[in-house]
Amino acid sequence: MKLATFLILIINVWVANAQDLNQTVAFANKLYEEKSYQNAMEAYKRALYFDAESNFATQIYPKVADCLYNIQDYRQATEYYELAYFSTEDQALKNQYLLKKISCFLIIQDYDYAEIEMLNLPEVLTDEESKEKIFYEAMLRFAKGEFPESKSAFSQIIEDSTIVNELFKKNDKISKISPRKAKILSIIMPGLGQLYVGDVKNGLNSFVLTTGLIALGLRSAILVSPLDAGISILPWFQRYYQGGYKKAEIIAVAKIQEKRYKVFNKLLDEVEKKQ
Repeated sequence: MKLATFLILIINVWVANAQDLNQTVAFANKLYEEKSYQNAMEAYKRALYFDAESNFATQIYPKVADCLYNIQDYRQATEYYELAYFSTEDQALKNQYLLKKISCFLIIQDYDYAEIEMLNLPEVLTDEESKEKIFYEAMLRFAKGEFPESKSAFSQIIEDSTIVNELFKKNDKISKISPRKAKILSIIMPGLGQLYVGDVKNGLNSFVLTTGLIALGLRSAILVSPLDAGISILPWFQRYYQGGYKKAEIIAVAKIQEKRYKVFNKLLDEVEKKQ
């Protein structure tokens, strides 16, 4: 009799725990549908913690990953997409999780890992999966500076090849901007490097400031003495002269990135038009 009572107690506890888990998962699903991703994620994790037999793992891991993706915690999202990948035998779901991981790595600019995950995708994909893969490939190659490969990929997903060609021609022109050349030009004449990359304001400021100091130094040398002019003006001139040509190189790098960003965004706009 005691044994029967004990078994009944165990069964009741097990049923109660199962009900609690079901309720917790259902509550998390409700929060997820309401787009309360932070709270949904905490509820899902609570369910995972008490799910000793991993009955809910296949369902919960991708949900947690999606929650993390939506709250922009992309690094941790990749970890849960990885868990989701290994929790299922469904190849379609595996492909989905791999594509999500690639998306996360692209967002956080971890391009090497994005490329590794790209290689993990199987050769046979659905049309939708293939389009998504090509899109990520196009972005990855552009980010890594592999522009011919990026152009080839974008050409597969943008119908108007003329637009693709024009945008990549603009990108080729950007490649001709040389930060080193900008620095050398500003060494030769202050402000010239900034003007070379199209930064007129900083170019004129650098030119006016350094020529003004030269003029002030010459005036001081004539009215007082060359030694006094050297002591009082030369340190300031040296500071702004060196700062000017170093800044010219930094501005050139920033300009290249800015122009490339505009080209890239226009490519994305063309992809979006098709969708």
